[in-house]
Amino acid sequence: MTRAASVAALVSVPILVVTSLAGAQTASRAAPTVRPAIDGILAAFEKHPLVGIGDAHNLAQQEDFFAALIRDPRFAKEVGNVVVEFGTATHQDILDRYINGAAVSFAELRSVWSDCVGATPTVTGLGYANFFAQVRTMNLSLPPERRIRVWGGEPVLDWSTVKTQSDIQPALAQRDSYPAALIKREILDKGKKALVIYGGAHFGMPGLPVELGPVKFLRDVVEEDYPDAFFIVVPYWGFLQKDCSAAFEQTHHDWPTSALAFPVRGSTIEDALRRTGCAVERPGNTTINLPNKTEAELAELQAKVATAFLDMLSGINGDALLYLGPAATLTRTPQEPSIYLDAAYRAEINRRNQIRGLPPLPDAIPVVSPRPMRP
Repeated sequence: MTRAASVAALVSVPILVVTSLAGAQTASRAAPTVRPAIDGILAAFEKHPLVGIGDAHNLAQQEDFFAALIRDPRFAKEVGNVVVEFGTATHQDILDRYINGAAVSFAELRSVWSDCVGATPTVTGLGYANFFAQVRTMNLSLPPERRIRVWGGEPVLDWSTVKTQSDIQPALAQRDSYPAALIKREILDKGKKALVIYGGAHFGMPGLPVELGPVKFLRDVVEEDYPDAFFIVVPYWGFLQKDCSAAFEQTHHDWPTSALAFPVRGSTIEDALRRTGCAVERPGNTTINLPNKTEAELAELQAKVATAFLDMLSGINGDALLYLGPAATLTRTPQEPSIYLDAAYRAEINRRNQIRGLPPLPDAIPVVSPRPMRP
């Protein structure tokens, strides 16, 4: 899944860019409140019906945290619902049967994540498959009326009918509106609560230039009818520069693993995330095509878009920061192995890649030893 999928329509190419972190350091900033992460998230549900966690796609420690959160007995009792980007509504029936203990073949279950429209080439992280297994295990220990419900948030799409890129576009256009409607219909209209696990861009990007027109992300659509419904949590996953990660971690060396720190804005966290010369992603290029704008004006707009994207990706726009350990300890989840062991499945994913204009899957078999998220 690309972190910029929801904002791709704003520019002629998907936004995969951030600029150097900058900003004045303010000595008077207050230190954040820090709590054990699960306790902090469950406390947030006391004031908000929805807690959105920005998924740093394929971060193994975060996927482990998702599993730990739903295994806490309080989650089923006090929340009970999860809406995920790594599951498709096309196969909600399969997902429901599986997490409630029915016999479901692996090929059936795999379609829940492999048929997601927004993930390219598909959802490959083993941690996401493991999450569904963790929910199933938890549910088998609970009476039916107290079991956790997991909702696939990706729009319905029958991949067997997809022959061209245009066949995918209607579903792609609903990647924010569809889960927002689901959340309002199945959760908020019924007075329920839900954990929402989605890439951070789906929770909004304050600071986007008004010249780009109104952009409605998942959170925006939900909060049109349910203001302040969301409490947003974004993970800390370090910087590209090792000294920047070390400086952040030294400043907050007394945080436990895992921890929830809040608020972000106005606290020492914001200063640490804006440290001059630090970046959470490699620089790239964006192109904005607007008539009647000079080159200087377009450059300014591009900088604003990059800053908005950066603030989302780094956690500055979140309500709380999820700390899962020092950057050097964070690793990528292994690949779910059928992507290279099942020839028919691999051929189908390559067919979809060809339709999207993407290269085929690499021939190299991925290593199974831990791979760091940061250089």
